[in-house]
Amino acid sequence: MSYSIIPLILILLSLAVIIVITAKKFPQLTILDVESIPEVKESIKKDEFLRKRIDEKTAVSIKDWVKKLVPFIQKLKEIQLRFRKYVGKVESQVLKKTEEEQEEKIKKIPIGKKRSELNSLLKQADKEVENGAYEKAEELYISAIRISPKSGHAYRGLGEVYMRQANFENAEETYQFLRQLDPNDDVTYAKLGHLAERRGDTAKAIEYYEQAVLINDQLASRFVKLAELLRSVEQYGTAMEAMRQAVHIEPQNPKYLDNLTELAILSGDRNLAEESLGQLRMVNPENQKLEILKDKIYKMPT
Repeated sequence: MSYSIIPLILILLSLAVIIVITAKKFPQLTILDVESIPEVKESIKKDEFLRKRIDEKTAVSIKDWVKKLVPFIQKLKEIQLRFRKYVGKVESQVLKKTEEEQEEKIKKIPIGKKRSELNSLLKQADKEVENGAYEKAEELYISAIRISPKSGHAYRGLGEVYMRQANFENAEETYQFLRQLDPNDDVTYAKLGHLAERRGDTAKAIEYYEQAVLINDQLASRFVKLAELLRSVEQYGTAMEAMRQAVHIEPQNPKYLDNLTELAILSGDRNLAEESLGQLRMVNPENQKLEILKDKIYKMPT
């Protein structure tokens, strides 16, 4: 029985020796770079090559699809554009037809009734402007123009609405049309002068205000504005004459007399400067600028 145990003992000893040797070598096995084995490296390269080829084929496939889709997308855009144009054309035709129908209805209205309706619209529109309801006023003025396409009142009101809305482009167009409709409307020229001044076109503003005062020379404020514009471009002599007209209309206005004295000094007109200063002293003896102006006149060349 003891002999049968010996082989078992030998086997166990052999296993023990193998385990000890493996345990000693295990740290070396754990730090072994498996990927450095030629067969493994070759396998990895093969996998990378295949993956790269797949990626390349996928990219090419996507590009091909994009190329194929471009004409289709372009076609869709063209269809959408044609559809929009068609819708716009239909809307334009409908609008035109509606306007024509409205014009036909207006033509059928008796002249007396037209005049009554026009006056009612203009009166209501003016009231809406006073109340600040500019959109409603715009609608009413346009309705009035449909009844009477040459109504200066309607165009002036419409221009005023655009001015108050700071819609200066439409205001300019309205007043330009009104100028053609009625070349003798001084208010139109004054409004155009204001718009030109606002956009920085001083020369054009001067031209418009000159037209306004030629048509209506009874408004001192127009001459004052013209004098201010002329002074800004150093046309002192012409500015002085414009201010002289303002003083002629309102001789007791101290502000106008003050400006006239200043412009007379700038223009070198000593006599007019002394005369206007004397008038200013009578009208406003407490004016603090009296001594300053007197000193300026004293320093003028004789």
